[in-house]
Amino acid sequence: MMKKIISLLAPVLLIIGMAGLVSSCDRYEVELYNDGKADLNIVYDWSAFQSRYGYKPDGLTYMAARNGDKVTIYPATHNVDATTDLRLESGRYLFTVMNKSFGEYSTIGFVNRNSHQNASARSKTYYIHNETLWDNGRLYMEEPENIGIGVDTFDVPKTIDDLEFYYWRDYQDANDIHIKRNVTVWPMTTTLNIIVKVRGISYMRSMEGYVTGMADGFYLNQTWRTSEVGTLKLENWERDRSANARRVAAGEEDTNVGWMTCQVETFGLPHGRELLKWRTPESNYILLHFTLLDGRTKDFSYYVGKNVRYVNDNGELDKFQKAQVRLELNLVIDAPFYNDDEVPILPYAQPDGSGQFDAEVQPWGDDENVDVPM
Repeated sequence: MMKKIISLLAPVLLIIGMAGLVSSCDRYEVELYNDGKADLNIVYDWSAFQSRYGYKPDGLTYMAARNGDKVTIYPATHNVDATTDLRLESGRYLFTVMNKSFGEYSTIGFVNRNSHQNASARSKTYYIHNETLWDNGRLYMEEPENIGIGVDTFDVPKTIDDLEFYYWRDYQDANDIHIKRNVTVWPMTTTLNIIVKVRGISYMRSMEGYVTGMADGFYLNQTWRTSEVGTLKLENWERDRSANARRVAAGEEDTNVGWMTCQVETFGLPHGRELLKWRTPESNYILLHFTLLDGRTKDFSYYVGKNVRYVNDNGELDKFQKAQVRLELNLVIDAPFYNDDEVPILPYAQPDGSGQFDAEVQPWGDDENVDVPM
């Protein structure tokens, strides 16, 4: 019986002893610590990208250089609507974001991607290897895909050298730094619009061409285009039917005159040649290759370095801002740059086997006798 009582009292005595032990110790409040880093929160603005390309991207890559030029590239993410949250040490940060990841671009390659100052996007190129084609052996740049870049610079101040502890109740007053940045992602490609007046347009079967002297890329963190240039192939020409109204308004009645248009994606003019005064006619060259109805071909070429213009540039601009590289460009082979005898004039042609021919008949005079053989 005594053993049974002792076995029942043992747990109770143990609990009492532990309570006494705890009550004899000092109690400490929970402490937190500050590691001297800052909380960075970045919100992305895709409105300019959407306005240019018509959609919001499905992925992004961001990168940063701290106290220098060397870039750290962070893993790509597909959540473009989420904010980026980082814990950063003190220093000056050069921040960059772009849509998609480096490897997802098929027409663009990237050079010096670990250098903030020198990182650039460049058009990939391709050769024409077909001896039967008119441009066999020519090297072309790929038309660039849709790419947008956002750039920001900010400082994270130095707060403490070592870990700083504080009571958890004081977390709102702790020496934390919270930085919030809004970064706009801007489109980096533009469009070159080409308009060509063609006389004898009804004799044309198809049209191709190329234009030289366009920038082969841009610097990710500077916005400026590269100074290196390449050639873009001009395909997918269309006849501008709305030009008929302009022709009628101008008093032109020749139905064998028309306008051909072509749009090509590009990075724009090379850095240092944006303004008209910085270019010569030879800065850009265009070749237009026509195939006639009977299969013959006819080429026309022009030095157009003085005719390629960014929108709103009347040729008198003295300064050029970085933001203007995103404007569209126009190139017109027509008045006032060219007279009617300088634009492409196609010779008469009819499809083979059509049996059609031109006959030129001199009018008879009223007082002229003409013998008609019987």
